[in-house]
Amino acid sequence: MFLFLQCLILFIKMSSNRVETEKVATWFIYAAIINTILSLLYVTVFLLPDTIGNGNIPPKGDLFSLSTAVAMFPGTWLLVAFFVHVFVGILGMAGWAGVYYISSRVMNKQTTNKLLARGHLVLTALGVYVTTTFFSLAGFIGGRAMLPETACVVLVDQCMGAGMAIVQTLITFTVIPTGAGMGLALTGTAIGIINILVTLRQEQ
Repeated sequence: MFLFLQCLILFIKMSSNRVETEKVATWFIYAAIINTILSLLYVTVFLLPDTIGNGNIPPKGDLFSLSTAVAMFPGTWLLVAFFVHVFVGILGMAGWAGVYYISSRVMNKQTTNKLLARGHLVLTALGVYVTTTFFSLAGFIGGRAMLPETACVVLVDQCMGAGMAIVQTLITFTVIPTGAGMGLALTGTAIGIINILVTLRQEQ
């Protein structure tokens, strides 16, 4: 294993495809901003009044009954998806931007491996999107399935007062994609760690 890592580091060092470290920092800042916008859109769905669907004024809840669904498992996966997106997709991206910026300004490492930097960003972002998407689907479908029809304004057929056995059957399809998304995010993070370590060791 150690020999493999040494060979990998040597291969990376031999790569001449370089990019400015500060430029990579801006990539991650842009990713954090995009993810912030996406998180605001996600929250907006919870705030849509049911008045849109039934015309009742004042509204008695939200359009998709998510405020009720999220209070019980598996509807809580909606919250899990949100927090994963915030902590990894926003704060994590901003944190990596800081690491690359410090590497440039403080450690005086002006360039880094372009291929690894791109792989770091793309795989991490893709992993976050896949994971949070399927977490959200599990919470949306499963949480609403446990609600009675009378609790829903739109997509009423999805609200059936189902038991846990039926709900688990409905959301089983989300398990493997969620795991795959986590794997992508972890792989991207590992690539980022390797890239930073190699960058700091290189003479520039």
